[in-house]
Amino acid sequence: MSKNAFYFFMHDWAKQQERCGLSAPKNLRELSAACSNDWKNLLPYEKEIYKAKAKQHKIKGGRYVKKTVIGESLASLELQEKKEQEFHQNMIRYIESIVSLGVLHNNLPKLKFLFIHTNWFCKRNIGINKYEFFPAEFAVAEFSLENGIEDVYHELLKAKIPLGWRRDAIEISQQTHQIPIDLEEGEQDFSVMYNKFTRFLDARKTGNKYPPLFTLKDLYPAVESLLTKMIDDGRGCLKDYLIYSIEALFGEMRNAAVKKVSSCSLPLVIAEHRFAKDYFSDSRGFECEFHKIIDVTQYCSKSIVTRWGLTICDYCCEYLDIKMIEGVHRPYDEYCDINIQNETYDIEHRTKNLNIDIERKQTVKVDEVSMEHKNEVSQRSDKEELSQWNADTFIDRVDTVKPSTSQINTATLNMPMRPLRAPKTMAQALNEIDEIVDPLNKVNFPPIGGRGTQIHRKNSVPIKLPLGRGCGRY
Repeated sequence: MSKNAFYFFMHDWAKQQERCGLSAPKNLRELSAACSNDWKNLLPYEKEIYKAKAKQHKIKGGRYVKKTVIGESLASLELQEKKEQEFHQNMIRYIESIVSLGVLHNNLPKLKFLFIHTNWFCKRNIGINKYEFFPAEFAVAEFSLENGIEDVYHELLKAKIPLGWRRDAIEISQQTHQIPIDLEEGEQDFSVMYNKFTRFLDARKTGNKYPPLFTLKDLYPAVESLLTKMIDDGRGCLKDYLIYSIEALFGEMRNAAVKKVSSCSLPLVIAEHRFAKDYFSDSRGFECEFHKIIDVTQYCSKSIVTRWGLTICDYCCEYLDIKMIEGVHRPYDEYCDINIQNETYDIEHRTKNLNIDIERKQTVKVDEVSMEHKNEVSQRSDKEELSQWNADTFIDRVDTVKPSTSQINTATLNMPMRPLRAPKTMAQALNEIDEIVDPLNKVNFPPIGGRGTQIHRKNSVPIKLPLGRGCGRY
């Protein structure tokens, strides 16, 4: 029997009968028949008490669960939202405490933070508001206001694209980072990357905890998916890594730097807006070797984490009396084909090593004649140009409005000076007509009809109706 309001009334009725010294039936069917009349005589507010008990029982049993239109449990959504709020509060509290301690001990320029950025080939839905990203590249950098970007761990990946997602991966790659899907030099083993990643973080541990990884707020899912893939192969735990907002860090550091000069603080919303502008997106010299060859520096993960540091330095170093060094706190004034350590790169040598299928096709046909030779031969010399200009060329001007003033004979222009005669031949359409039809006769142009006017029919032949049952003979 379902545990509805009547079920709970039966149990209360049986207990009441036992208190009065009467025996109640043990069988539920007999018990329901015995107390049915008392249930009918209950007042409405008394029945509401038992209905509330039944509803509470359903909620405890998990049968009565409110869900959204896409099947999400409202209780789980509220719990998730509460966790996100707590996470955000803990993040803001951590950033404020670290920056305030730096200001208090006067070592804010020496504080070090870790930045992380990742590019991906494609992403697929694995649940409600959950996605799996297939990374193409990532970079982790150490930053401080004093030394800018000090160390970078960068990796290009050769990901295994799932069936049916190759087209999306190619389109995303062509529109953004342009990393080939089957890059031979790309790393495939996530356990190897996890070991390099943990070695990079181990040197920067505070106690037994890893420092937080700062990235853009919109990149949380992509970075979390990257860490999950590395942890699955490296036997780690995702809870050991905290992913915080770099926009919040930027706003707090800027406000702390300006406090010495002004009390005007920068709200978090405005900090996010200014940081997202990426003022140094056209800066060169900070990208990896691959993106340097194909000239797509603005999408390189290594260049992006470096530009994040340049943006923070641009807003903070001036107020902290930190000297802005070219290539460390600000972009290069004039970029040459050298890297940060002033090492000369041979692009052709790197192209052969990377094997990125960049074909440099020369404009040479089967006759093996280069385009430079063709241009040199086809161009005219100065003497030829001068002789062409000095050549006697006669230009006739034809005035079609005044034929009498023209120097050219009108006969040659086929311009008749009098009306043409009528043709002696007859058109083919007129030859096919046997008789001349008057277009205004009564057949082709019948009268509208009216008083005293007989309407002429086009066909005066009577119409014979078909014979059949009930039709008769015409």
